[in-house]
Amino acid sequence: MAKLSSDYLLEYIRPIARVLKAARLITSALGVVAIAVGQTWMTSQTAWQLEWAPMIFWSGVGAIVVTGLILLFFEKDSASLLLDLNASEVMVGEQSDHIRYLERREEILLSWQSVTKLLAELLDQALTTSELDPEKKKAIFTAVVEILADYKFSLFRIADEYCNISIYEHSAERGILECIACYRSRPSDALGDHRTWKVGEGHVGKAFELQRELICGDASAPDIKPWISASPANFDDRDDERYVSLAAVPIGVNAEDPVGVLIVTSNVPMRFANSDENHGDENVKEERRLAVAALQDFAAQVGQFVAVFRLREATHAEGTSSDE
Repeated sequence: MAKLSSDYLLEYIRPIARVLKAARLITSALGVVAIAVGQTWMTSQTAWQLEWAPMIFWSGVGAIVVTGLILLFFEKDSASLLLDLNASEVMVGEQSDHIRYLERREEILLSWQSVTKLLAELLDQALTTSELDPEKKKAIFTAVVEILADYKFSLFRIADEYCNISIYEHSAERGILECIACYRSRPSDALGDHRTWKVGEGHVGKAFELQRELICGDASAPDIKPWISASPANFDDRDDERYVSLAAVPIGVNAEDPVGVLIVTSNVPMRFANSDENHGDENVKEERRLAVAALQDFAAQVGQFVAVFRLREATHAEGTSSDE
């Protein structure tokens, strides 16, 4: 439709352009001739030539002025054309960037909606399942991290790099945060035992202790690394190359009483960024802010899972005690 409209407009403009070009040539030629004739007749001995000479001369001047006006309003010099072309290119570039941002924003919001819906359906399963044994609990939390992994590119632009998506639950009895579900881009790394974290230790323990999200664009930065690094006893030599950009978000129904932490990390910098690190144009910054907001929403949903499991475990324990 836009192309048809522009084609119609061009077909309308072309004849006008030809008319203006012809008018410019005609008025310019007539003006030059009239001025020359007027000046010649001003010195003529013929009475009627002397009478008409001023009118012819000023008519020529008027024709030249008309030619100048046509040039002024309808044609431009090369320098002006270049400046206008550059301004148009800048405007087109800005519009293209804004269109790309709107498409990216729509992609994030649609993915956010899809993940929310899938997690809600999974929560319904947890609520309606007759028995929630440890295996069932593990299967549901594994499904949660796998759902997030399915949307990691559309939400966080995490593609083929090394990625870790984990859920840690706080054990009040042991005073540590334990991994209850884990996705790794290298599947073998998700198998076996995982490290536990004390409150305040590493990015997992720090986020839990602060009761707020911990966002880092480059964990290798000198002012960041010592603050979120693991203790010597818990340190892994591969940490520096695997966990470069990260988001650690407390999970819980009540923000002031978290029950664990949701982790998403990448070995590529700036997948996530806090306000100080969030460089780039406003569109890129807003994309990162949206991604973090989505992760906060997912963390709140995961908190509901933990609350449901704990409530059902407590109810089951009370029922067992009553039977005894």
